Amino acid sequence: MKEPMLNKLKSRLASLRNRSANIRSSELQSLAKSLGREKWKGRGKEPTWISNIFPNARPISIPDHPGALPKFTARNILDQLEQDIFMFEDELDEKGEI
Repeated sequence: MKEPMLNKLKSRLASLRNRSANIRSSELQSLAKSLGREKWKGRGKEPTWISNIFPNARPISIPDHPGALPKFTARNILDQLEQDIFMFEDELDEKGEI
């Protein structure tokens, strides 16, 4: 992933975090997909998103409910997605592209 795209994803995450309320699962799922995660239904009750780019990244369960998610649930999911951004930054730093 290139730095400009990573910066866009960071700003999307920041805008979601600033809202903190009324975050829909579709918004979090879209961000997860943009970070290279895929939906994997083979685990638990809720859809689980796994990273194909970083195989050691923890799977993230994003509830697939209509309406807004509870703010603490959304915040925890954002924290986990932010870890993907940190891994991309580390990868770019190792390549010397940042």
